[in-house]
Amino acid sequence: MGEVALPKRSRRFGIGKEIAGAVYIHRAYQAMLGDCVLLALARVPTEFNYTIVKYGFRSGAVSFVFSPDFDTSPEPVVSDHWSVSLNAPARFRRALKDPYIYHHKWLMVSEDYEGFDVRESRERSRRWLALPGIDLSRIGRQSFWAEHVLARLDACEGQVRSPHTDQT
Repeated sequence: MGEVALPKRSRRFGIGKEIAGAVYIHRAYQAMLGDCVLLALARVPTEFNYTIVKYGFRSGAVSFVFSPDFDTSPEPVVSDHWSVSLNAPARFRRALKDPYIYHHKWLMVSEDYEGFDVRESRERSRRWLALPGIDLSRIGRQSFWAEHVLARLDACEGQVRSPHTDQT
């Protein structure tokens, strides 16, 4: 596997994964996004447990996403979430049967985050990005990731995984 360029944390905030006009950030750092998060959060049920905050730069929309395995899975799932737009009711969406997953979770936290090994998470990104022929447009779903990326990554790393086991 060759050397690859890793994505960078958000230049606007110093933490966060920027993609498609939005930034994704762990809730521990949500204050960096400003008052818009608190205003949006006031429209979400107080008992809702969320892990990730997504802020859309152009729309001003804020989503609060539960990711139950954020600290334990290399590519954590996107589960239930609330989306709050400025001029619309807050909308709740349930987790999908074949959920989306987060890549490069280390971007969403600071270097001193204690929930997982940030350095190891970054190295995992480096390893899978170095695999040739990965269809980056399809890796967002857990099933495609497991079948087409994890299987190859495991083969490169000498691991054997049952096709019916969850990702590690």
